[in-house]
Amino acid sequence: MSKSSMIKMPTNRTLFYETADNISSINWSAGYKFNVVRDLAAVNRHNVAHTTSKGVPLVYRCAVTMTPKPVAESANRLFSEDDNLVHVAEVLTAPVSWVTRNSAVKTHAARENMYKQQGVKKSERGAYSRTLRPTWEASPDTFLTPLKGSASGGASYAMGTWDYSSLQSEDSALSHVRILGDSGMLSLYLDSRKQISADSNSDSDDINQPVDTNILRNLLSPTLGISEKNDEVVALARDEQDNPPYSLDNDGDHTDPVLAGRQFIGGRAGISSTEVYDIPFGIFEMNAMNAFFDGGGTSKNQGFAVKVEVLGIYAM
Repeated sequence: MSKSSMIKMPTNRTLFYETADNISSINWSAGYKFNVVRDLAAVNRHNVAHTTSKGVPLVYRCAVTMTPKPVAESANRLFSEDDNLVHVAEVLTAPVSWVTRNSAVKTHAARENMYKQQGVKKSERGAYSRTLRPTWEASPDTFLTPLKGSASGGASYAMGTWDYSSLQSEDSALSHVRILGDSGMLSLYLDSRKQISADSNSDSDDINQPVDTNILRNLLSPTLGISEKNDEVVALARDEQDNPPYSLDNDGDHTDPVLAGRQFIGGRAGISSTEVYDIPFGIFEMNAMNAFFDGGGTSKNQGFAVKVEVLGIYAM
């Protein structure tokens, strides 16, 4: 990451969160979702973006520190008798890949063309409507709210209204642009391209065409006043090594969250773990499990205090 690629950071770039007390148990939890961009905007009282003005995803390099929450009892032990000795927390992000980058750029272009062809001027749009505001995978997701200081452990920020981006064409609509999942930007982008078959020597017009109902293609089609986009990469050699070394499922590997890392945290009394992650769009998910298992198989629940410090921001 060169100095020239860095994006100016907010003044306040440290966020604090607290999970519920039962996130870490003997089974993997459903976890929590974090929207660092939304929260930086609330804490700094000015807009913060998920992408550049051209739609290129911004990657937030963050130091994430996880600490087991202290419990008001006499069992805050650190040694072998500690009944919550080891926790495992994992961080999931969108893939840092060309699919993620191109999906955001194309979605941005489709959204801008949607407004252009309907005669909507930028001056008539919302003050913060110049860049995409996606959610994670739902419509929308529930994100953890950051804390401000207090003697009792922190009260939540009042926040503001975080409006998400939408798409609307003649044939379909997407009320919340999301990153992942079968209707997320990554999947929509792959569906909007001409597909490569398992044997790429085959170039059948019947099976390898983009999905006709794809909302990105609809919003970028010639009927809306611009030339059709063709993202096909021409194969230079077709006589060997023509089977793609990846899954061809447009709702599969390349549209799912990826494991960015796992943190092992020891002790119930506050031993912490810190890892640095590159987080596309500034949105990530956290899951956790208590790896200690006693003879009776009793569930050992534990919550976390989470600190997120933004170290840098750069365009993907």
